[in-house]
Amino acid sequence: MSQPPAKTKAAPVADDPAVLYAEIKALVGTAAASEPLQCKKTGLGHKPCGGPASYLIYSTQGLDEALLLQKVSRYNQLVQAEQERLGLVSDCAIVPEPGVALVGGFCVASGQGDTF
Repeated sequence: MSQPPAKTKAAPVADDPAVLYAEIKALVGTAAASEPLQCKKTGLGHKPCGGPASYLIYSTQGLDEALLLQKVSRYNQLVQAEQERLGLVSDCAIVPEPGVALVGGFCVASGQGDTF
């Protein structure tokens, strides 16, 4: 007689915002860079009135930028869909977009703005 297959835990679903957020954080890591042109930013999250909730500062050094931006885009879509489903509202304030700079070998936000 054969035994039924053992039950295994399901792998995290890529359409889970919490999982995507963790994957994004892992991809960005410390945002180490060797030159200023490697430092970039992208909107992260979604405000119910529109626009990003914050900005993600990252380095392209050793990073699959296309993969990162794909995950950020999916994360933003999922957050927006959940906000719409729940009927959430916000203060509708525009989140200031920071500049980016290379400081001590790491990409950081410069100026004003909300960052990840």
